Amino acid sequence: MALKIGQDSNKAKGLCHLVIDEDMTIYVIDQLKQEISKILGGYKRFELDLSGIEEIDSAGIQLLLALKGELMQQQKSFKLSIASTPVESLLDTYGLADWFEKRGES
Repeated sequence: MALKIGQDSNKAKGLCHLVIDEDMTIYVIDQLKQEISKILGGYKRFELDLSGIEEIDSAGIQLLLALKGELMQQQKSFKLSIASTPVESLLDTYGLADWFEKRGES
């Protein structure tokens, strides 16, 4: 599975560190969405590690936007802790780089 809960996650503190280490393309988005949905209720803060992503397409960007929107609606926080070059490049292409807070930024 491409989605993993990182070892530094802490339910007591409400922090979930998600790691996606496979491609984020139209071919896997539905599965990723289902797996992420199962996790959302158990945490208040989410950090997403996309350092292992080699390929991402518009479906991957749509998933990130939907996830951020859903978490904002639930008054939960969401940050990208790290993103691979392809992710950063596509976020820049779509003008979304500033929309996704990174760890250490306010």
